[in-house]
Amino acid sequence: MNPRAWGTLLIWLGVLAWAPFFLFLAIGREVSLFPFLAAHLAGVLGGAWLRTNADRKAGVSTTPDHGRWRRLASRIMIYLGVLAWAPYFYLQRFAGQEVEIAPFLAAHLTGVLGGAALQASVEVERWFQQRRYGKQ
Repeated sequence: MNPRAWGTLLIWLGVLAWAPFFLFLAIGREVSLFPFLAAHLAGVLGGAWLRTNADRKAGVSTTPDHGRWRRLASRIMIYLGVLAWAPYFYLQRFAGQEVEIAPFLAAHLTGVLGGAALQASVEVERWFQQRRYGKQ
């Protein structure tokens, strides 16, 4: 398996790390957030690092013409989605306020999933072009 595929697998495992957390919450068990957050961050960040390095070595991320603006917009959306947690943690930890997590989770998922979908549109278009016109 190539490093890009390993990166994708790690990202999926990082996302799926939340499944047991939500299962425990659903059955009423008290569970700590931090081991699941650590597994999520390790998988997602490690997988993203592997994919980026694999793309860089293959020359994929350096092609300036193909989907450049969509790729840039997808990165901005993902960063903003991750940064949606900054006000939550500020309000929760430093201001000592009890805040509802749902709006911050919605902003996080909107940014990250929207950015991932936009990035996927570039990948799908590239794949169709390669199949139609041969490897470019």
